[in-house]
Amino acid sequence: MMRLIFILLFTGAFVQAQTLIEDSEISENSEEFVRVAISYELDHPTEYYRLKCGSPVYARFTGGESIFKQNISRQMKGFLDTGLYTVNGTFELILFIGKNGSLQRFQLKPEVTNGHLLERDVELALRNMNPSWTPATCNGIPVDSRIRQKINFRTDSFDM
Repeated sequence: MMRLIFILLFTGAFVQAQTLIEDSEISENSEEFVRVAISYELDHPTEYYRLKCGSPVYARFTGGESIFKQNISRQMKGFLDTGLYTVNGTFELILFIGKNGSLQRFQLKPEVTNGHLLERDVELALRNMNPSWTPATCNGIPVDSRIRQKINFRTDSFDM
C-alpha cells in the first residue's frame, strides 16, 4: 500500500510539468539579434585654418599626418559604441590646438540627434590617443590654431 501511494505521488508531481506551448507564445518571446558595424574613412586630407600673419607655420602632429590618421583610427575602433547610435555621412572633426601644442577641445559637425553619444566616444578616443602637436607659429611666436579632418561614417546592420 505504501508503494502504491509513493508511485501515485511521484507520477502526480510530473503531470503539471508538461504543458503545451502555442506558436503565438513562442513568436512573442523570440528576440532578433542584429550586429551593427560602424565603418569610417579618413581618406580626406587634413586641412588647416588659415593663419593671418606674415610667415605662418601650421601645427603638425608628431610623426606626421599619416601617423595621426593611424592613431585616431585605432582609437576610434576601440571607443565607438556600435549599439548606441547609427551615423551615416561625412562629419568634420575640428581640433583646437593651443599655443603649447596640446589639444584644447574639439568640435564635431554637423549636429545630429543623440550626437552627444558619438561626441563622447570621439572625446574618449582623442583623450586616450594623447596627441602631441608642434604648435602653429606666426612670425616665430606660438599661436592657437585649428585643424579640420573629415571623417566619412557608415553604419551597417547584419542579422545574426
